[in-house]
Amino acid sequence: MLTLQREELQSTLRYAVASSSYYRETIGAHVARGVPLTEFPTLTKRMLMENFESIVTDTRLNRHQVEGHLDGNDPGSLLLGEYRVAATGGTTGERGIAAFDGTDWLAVIAHMVRFQKIVGIDETTRSMAVFASSPVHISHRIGVELRAIRPTAPGLNVLMPIEAIVETLNTYQPAVISTYPSFVRVLAAEQQAGRLQITPRLIRTSAEALTQDVRDLATATWRATVVNSYVCTEAGPMGHECLRADGLHLAEDGFVFEVVDADNRPVPNGTQGAKLLVTALTNRTLPLVRYEISDIVTMATEPCPCGLPFWRISSIAGRREEMLRFAKRDGGIVDVHAHRLRSPLTSAEGVRQFQFAPLPEGLEITVSFFPEVDIDAASRRIERAVRATLEAVEAQPSTILVRVVDSIERAGSGAKERLVAPVPQHPREK
Repeated sequence: MLTLQREELQSTLRYAVASSSYYRETIGAHVARGVPLTEFPTLTKRMLMENFESIVTDTRLNRHQVEGHLDGNDPGSLLLGEYRVAATGGTTGERGIAAFDGTDWLAVIAHMVRFQKIVGIDETTRSMAVFASSPVHISHRIGVELRAIRPTAPGLNVLMPIEAIVETLNTYQPAVISTYPSFVRVLAAEQQAGRLQITPRLIRTSAEALTQDVRDLATATWRATVVNSYVCTEAGPMGHECLRADGLHLAEDGFVFEVVDADNRPVPNGTQGAKLLVTALTNRTLPLVRYEISDIVTMATEPCPCGLPFWRISSIAGRREEMLRFAKRDGGIVDVHAHRLRSPLTSAEGVRQFQFAPLPEGLEITVSFFPEVDIDAASRRIERAVRATLEAVEAQPSTILVRVVDSIERAGSGAKERLVAPVPQHPREK
């Protein structure tokens, strides 16, 4: 496997230098001298967008053209009759675009089909997805392709009325559901209320951080196993859990993965990194060499007992952009990842959705509740619980505001739930 990866890496680097003016200038000398990949420069999403025309290997493609196609009447159609294009704002809020020719796209679908087979999904499985509504997003496009081998599977998306989703699921009775972790909570609430009546054996999640409380909720509600998948719009499907649900097996025959610290230095397996660098070996249209993904990742230290040859990410703590900064009890600053604050919200009675936003001297928590909840009492409990969680790590915000709304809108073309929102601009209310 690693021999194949090394061969494909050298082929990818040579192709990038020969076909992309950006890579010819930035890594051409490195490739010629046989410099190790760890010494190559990195590529951020911002750099990708600013240099799109010189990175892409077809000179007919440019950023404005791709964005215009995505903003047009038929973004799901082929650009120039050849290219599938997609966009992401993700949970980071920074826009990115991607382009795949026919061969590139076949690799995207092949990775996903292989991952699904690992967890027992084939063309006979009653499997369906509930992801983005827009063909701009890669999850929608992959879903369209996979429904082609399951023509009876209905198409749903997370922005449809929940009543329509429930009715469709009750009729179809899927054995497998693929959706966002945040939407698992929505479906579980419908099942517990008696409106949804399904018995899935497996739930696949993607695009948002999967936390233990979602796994526990699925087990309690359906006795279903939850397996996570790892997809990046710019690169495609990169990893998937096996049925042991103990870390993401990485497609090392299609990518090179590097977990690094803030200064791009490799960290050993078992050590949490500051970001993940990905080099894609299958996309010749838009080469990605050491592409920065802001996930806070830890690699496994031992092979998985399942026997798959792919190494695993043992945990993803979230994204760098979800880190919150607070005043420290005895002076200074302490960084607290927003995932640490999930527990007080997920365990609070009646909470339907929640989101954090930094304030100059504290934190705002936006919450939506299920009906018949004592909102004032619940808000006070949330404030006390979050403050206690922060005090445990010596964070001492002067202000914690709980803002109650009817619902929290999903963000971007992917319709994801953003855990941390930008600094709020609305009038404060508690």
